[in-house]
Amino acid sequence: MNLGAFPLHSIAAARDWAIQLNAQVEAGIDPREARRAKQAHAAMTVARAHVLYMRAVHEGRSSRAKRPNKPRTISDKLEIYDRDVAPALADKIIYDVTEADLVKLVEKKGRTARVRANRLAAELKVFFGWASSLRGTEVGLAIDPSRRLGDLRFPETARSRKLSLQEIEWFLLALVDEERDFRRGMLAWLLTAARISEVGFAHRDEIVDGLWTIPASRTKNSIEHSIALGPWGQRLMHTNGDWVFPAPKIDGPRSKSCWYKARNRVKRRMEVIAGRPLERFTPHDFRRTARSNTKRLKVDYETAEAMLNHVKKGMERTYDRYEMEAEKRAWFLKWENEIANKAWAVGLGDVLEIPVAPDGRI
Repeated sequence: MNLGAFPLHSIAAARDWAIQLNAQVEAGIDPREARRAKQAHAAMTVARAHVLYMRAVHEGRSSRAKRPNKPRTISDKLEIYDRDVAPALADKIIYDVTEADLVKLVEKKGRTARVRANRLAAELKVFFGWASSLRGTEVGLAIDPSRRLGDLRFPETARSRKLSLQEIEWFLLALVDEERDFRRGMLAWLLTAARISEVGFAHRDEIVDGLWTIPASRTKNSIEHSIALGPWGQRLMHTNGDWVFPAPKIDGPRSKSCWYKARNRVKRRMEVIAGRPLERFTPHDFRRTARSNTKRLKVDYETAEAMLNHVKKGMERTYDRYEMEAEKRAWFLKWENEIANKAWAVGLGDVLEIPVAPDGRI
């Protein structure tokens, strides 16, 4: 090992340095290994540790379950890190991160978004828990600063928002001035009752002969879900590229944030049409809207649950393997006709691209 050149380092400094090396050797410590460990310690920022963590996430080594995470879960983890963790902690040495640092992050998020704060706390616990476990020996965090974050959980109120029939009419009217791809996508939320990620990341290969099959890797419950598209739905989901709703500047689908911005624009137009403020709605509320109309349209409970890809419970889940595809097909067509008739009633059939059959129905 070399300290450096003389006279930058004096003879006295060299002797002091050598004494320290000898002390390490006598204690059974290799000074070279100690120096490498010190350098690795200084280089292990939160950003570097997170890169190693995400590698473990892809390989199924990030949790005790030891199975690879779904693309949606991976995307959510990256979104939380990029939005909430990286701006505050990316350049900080992970061994210097304290419980107070994490509490500050979660409480700050909780002042404006309680649900997201809870998701942030949960992800911090998984990340730092991995870094301090045997699964995360690449980082080797001695003490987990996130172990008490569960105590910060904010109360969440279950959402019950659904759009009324009048609001659906305003929604259709507000879509007229929206860019075509966003108009197609938001209509697909309404007609298919699919989740925003399922619609937004739809791929051309998933749609065959009018049947849209969402693979298990893209569904919340990891169960493949088939949606029989009616004539209008098929037209809305038609694409000449790889993605049903492609991003304009990259080879891939549009990001979630684009869809929420479009939702905000549509909501503002709806309020102008209604002449009053409207309660905020999310893409997920369209699922609740469709489900809430099933009884009115005389759809049985089992079909209503199947069209949302809700899993059966108990012994029924184990033994009843009937997929109800014919019943789902009938429901989706009935729901599509319901919305199409409302659109035609307010003169929007053509602009919303609703195909018309000889008998006047879609």
